[in-house]
Amino acid sequence: MSTDDQPEPAADRGAQPHAADEASAPVEPVAPVEPVVETETSRDEVVVRRAPRYGAFLLVGAVVGALVALVLSLAFTPDPDRVAQDFTYDPGQVFGFLLLGGVAIGAALGALTALIVDRALARRTKRVVAERDETHRVDD
Repeated sequence: MSTDDQPEPAADRGAQPHAADEASAPVEPVAPVEPVVETETSRDEVVVRRAPRYGAFLLVGAVVGALVALVLSLAFTPDPDRVAQDFTYDPGQVFGFLLLGGVAIGAALGALTALIVDRALARRTKRVVAERDETHRVDD
């Protein structure tokens, strides 16, 4: 056989490598592209003051009113002799009536207290400079 009769190797003919060779080859990870961001800083003068939580004052006032209604309904129970002679309300009904009024008046007094505390704290206001940073992406 002559050298002309010998077949050429596969690499010389431009044949594609096998799929098994591609899978075993290490692949380098592509680094993610970092977005370009721009930060703007602005300064504003703001007023800082404390304020009461009105809901908490209303709730505490309502609870105190309910407790006062309970104490009043238990403190002034009618005499058993008088119950037989006159028409009187059941102690549960008396507590219900006093509860309605006590919760309403207690919540109103709690709101009034919160307003007074708010006015007192309003005198202690301070002016300060606040910095605000805004960061946004710059599109190319």
